[in-house]
Amino acid sequence: MTVSVTVIIPVHNNAKTLVQVITAVKNELQPEDSILAVNDRSTDNSVEILHSLNIPVKNSTGKPGAAGTRNTGGFAAENDWILFVDADAVVPSGWRKKLTKRLQDVQAIQAVYSRNAVGTTAATFYKNYYYFHTFTRRIKGPYIKGCGTFFFAVQRKLFTELNGFDENITGATIEDADFAERLWACGGKILITPEIEVFHLRQYKTLELFRYEWKMMKAKALYILRRDKSRGAPSVSVAGFKEMLPVLSGAVFVWLFLAGIILWLFGFQTGLFISSGSLLITITGQLTFMFYAIKDGGFRGVKACFFILPDLLLIVPSMVAAALTYLNGKKY
Repeated sequence: MTVSVTVIIPVHNNAKTLVQVITAVKNELQPEDSILAVNDRSTDNSVEILHSLNIPVKNSTGKPGAAGTRNTGGFAAENDWILFVDADAVVPSGWRKKLTKRLQDVQAIQAVYSRNAVGTTAATFYKNYYYFHTFTRRIKGPYIKGCGTFFFAVQRKLFTELNGFDENITGATIEDADFAERLWACGGKILITPEIEVFHLRQYKTLELFRYEWKMMKAKALYILRRDKSRGAPSVSVAGFKEMLPVLSGAVFVWLFLAGIILWLFGFQTGLFISSGSLLITITGQLTFMFYAIKDGGFRGVKACFFILPDLLLIVPSMVAAALTYLNGKKY
């Protein structure tokens, strides 16, 4: 049976990546498919580039940000399925055939991050490989609790029934996690497709990465505080709670490690035992990630491992910041 797909590409100042992204998508579109770029108030020459590539462009009519932009495209789609592809995400060769094979008896499909990372920085490799590892090793599959809209396909009928993404969620943070929870709550499932590895073109410097992580962690914690509790346990970094237990436990023990060091510096010998034991537990939970990061990334993977502890350190304070924001009356 032929299944038609509308590819929606949200665009906001993505002039540097559009040609590579659009070309990879267009190369494998079927006659029944269509593509639509949605411009979210770009101030660069993104729209001109899209026109030069003969891509239909629609200006976002939703609120500024990822949710409003995707909704503009999603509600304009007319085909059986909607496929959201980010403007900095390059689909792999063979993506359309692989997608077709998976479109039977599911409501949504999620691709994975590529194991490879653009550029040379360890920060970029860490960010990409963290998600690749989560998608392919932490999540036991075949279904995924959350979703990432860098490559996310959903039945158009279901997207409409769920009224799209929550446009009260500003920027690009956890609007996809919220949508995934509502999809699961209505009886739908999201199938993960590890054979579709999407290559990201966004690069990070160290401080930029940690600012991004802080924003995402705080947004997720704030969402957990306001969400409908009847939906069950929330997703954590697109995975289920149990699947992310090594990360969540590490977020606690890494602070016990620091507390132990402080106690030891003040002359309490028990602090040394607390800190060494906590560090051992934290590192043990990350050994699988470290092994594969080094195996696949070489020396860049070695450097990426040094991002683990500071990244874990951000989780607890970001949750505290979210709680204070929530108590102050701000839910978004």
